[in-house]
Formats: sequence, structure tokens, C-alpha cells
Amino acid sequence: MSSYCIHKAMIICASRRTDIPAFHSEWLMNRMREGYAFVRNPVAKNVVYRVDLSPGNVDLLLLMTKDPRPMMPHIGELKEMGIEIGFQVTITPYGRDTEPGVPDKADIAEAFRTISDAIGRDRVVWRYDPVILNKRYDLKYHQRKFDLLCRELAEYTDRCVFSFVEIHGKLEGLRGDGILRKISEDEAKEIGRMFSEAAEGSGIELNLCCSEYDLSEYGIRTRGCIDREQMRSIGVPFEEPQAPVRDRCLCVRNIDIGEYDTCDHDCIYCYANRSTDTMRKQRRYDPDSGMLSGSVRGSDTIVELASRKNSKITDF
Repeated sequence: MSSYCIHKAMIICASRRTDIPAFHSEWLMNRMREGYAFVRNPVAKNVVYRVDLSPGNVDLLLLMTKDPRPMMPHIGELKEMGIEIGFQVTITPYGRDTEPGVPDKADIAEAFRTISDAIGRDRVVWRYDPVILNKRYDLKYHQRKFDLLCRELAEYTDRCVFSFVEIHGKLEGLRGDGILRKISEDEAKEIGRMFSEAAEGSGIELNLCCSEYDLSEYGIRTRGCIDREQMRSIGVPFEEPQAPVRDRCLCVRNIDIGEYDTCDHDCIYCYANRSTDTMRKQRRYDPDSGMLSGSVRGSDTIVELASRKNSKITDF
């Protein structure tokens, strides 16, 4: 059984659920060349979306990553295909105790600068996410590192988005070990004060994402990471969401083509890896497959996702 879902605009997110640029760039490029991808609904497991990725259908391919380097050789090809692209690159100051699979941050910062030169600073957003406080990563540590990164990235981005760590589900066990804990309002305000001074001095707009705290007194606005203002500024059409992705989310409507439990960064704070390492290593990946992991089953309901620009399926 199949059905159609037509969007006014198609912003493709790759991805909040995993790091596609770092670990699945070959699969992504094969999908872009073939013009579609299958994505299983993470909740309704028998529903599979067939997402139209043809150049005339995609308004923006947004690449969210901690390591953009595997995607860098493909930027030219995507441009030749007529695909509009943007990057959100997370650069945080944590060590292997917290982000064991993330490469050296100096290398990522250098890649950030190269990408900015290739596609424009208005299409590259820096994420400092999430902010963690503990004995090793205290307020002074963040102040020093954030100021350093601001100076390194000042000429290569207009915007930095940050958020505070959320303790949920599997992370509760780390609370008692003192590795992760909720950040208090007073601490959040002190971070806001320190970060705003560094960002302002570097000419970077600082935005807060999905926070319960109001830091507007420091000139910090709450904005979506896939944001209306940025979409307008780079000329990308967008739709308002039917429902927020998470509490306090201000992102415009987008289609995520990633899959949970497929990232090997193994960050301790991650919500997207829910299974054990053993279970994840048993997953099978085929860069030529239409689906990132697994395949379409005979009992699945297929939902076609495309935009009104695609005349092939406007009549159904």
C-alpha cells in the first residue's frame, strides 16, 4: 500500500538522528545521485517514507555533523547537481572521556573554515552543543575554550547555536557519577554572560536552542537551528511545522533521512544511540541500499514525500 504526502517546501535534514556526513557520506551521495531514499518511521515501524531527493525537489540539503570532512570532496558534485546545501558543524571542547569517537577538534575547525570558503559563511552554522558542567569542564574551562573558538571561527560563520545538556533516559545513570548533571539557572546565566561577550567581540550572533532559561538580558535570542531567518536570508522556501520536533523547538518543517543507533561518535550525552554497542555493530550497512540500515519489507506502508514542484506526482 502506498500514499502521497506533498510539501510546499523540502528541507532535507541529514541528520539529527545520526552523523551521516561523518559515517554514511557514500550512502548519502548514492541517494542524491539516484534521487530518493527510504526512511523508516522511528515510531510507526511499519511506515516507510520514500523521500524524493531529486535536484528539482530539494530546496536545501542541511548536513549536521561533528566531522564534515568525508563530505567535503562531494561539495562540488552537489553544486553541479543543483542541490542547495548548508552545514551545521558541532565543535565542542570535550575530550575522549566525553566524545570518544570525535576526531581532533583542530582538524574539524580547519574543515569548517574550508567549507565556509566554498559555500559561504551564511550557510555554515557553528554548534556548541551541549554545554556540560562538571569538575573537569567547569565555567572557567568553557569561558576559555568558547572564546578561543570564537576567535578561530569569527571570519567563517555568522552564527553560533548552543544548548544545555538534558538528562534523559539512559543518561540518568551518569548523574550519580558526577559526569552529567542539570545546569542551574544561575549557571546558565553565567554561561550566557561569558559566551555573549566572546561572541559579540567576534561578530558572531549567539542563539539558544530549546532551553527553559531566558538569556535575552545578554542579547541571546532563542532561535531554531533550522531557522526561518536563515532560510529567508539564503533564499530557501520553508513551511511551518505541524508539531515541534521537541519541547521549545523553533525549527521550520524538515525531513530527517537519518536513523537512530547508527552513529559511532559514542558521545556520552547522545540521545540518538539508544541500543548497546554490540547491537549497533550487528547492523548491516550497504551504501548502495535505498535505506541507511535494513530494507523495505513487504508488509510496510510506503508514503511518498515530495514537493509541489515535482510535477510527476502532483496528480494522484
